[in-house]
Amino acid sequence: KKWKSIIDFFVSPNVVLHDGNGRTGRLILFKECLKNDIDPFVVNDSRKAEYYHALNTAQTKQDYSLLERFFREEQTDYRQQVEGFLPPVKE
Repeated sequence: KKWKSIIDFFVSPNVVLHDGNGRTGRLILFKECLKNDIDPFVVNDSRKAEYYHALNTAQTKQDYSLLERFFREEQTDYRQQVEGFLPPVKE
C-alpha cells in the first residue's frame, strides 16, 4: 500500500517533477521512502532507459507494475550497496 501511494504521487498529473525535472523527482521519491519507512533507492544510470520505459508505461497506460518492480529492484541493489549503514526498515 505504501508503494502504491508513493508511485501514485510520483506519476500524478499534478506533479510535474517526473517531466523534465527527473533528479528533483527522484530525490523526492528517496525522501518519501524514508518518510514512509520504505528502504530508499537510487535509479542507476545504467538502467535509465528501463526506468523511462516503466515510467512512460505508468503514465500512459496507468499500469504501475513495471515501475513498482523497477523501484523494488533498484531498492534491492541500493540496500546491498549501503548494507550496514541503514537501520532495518519494515515494509
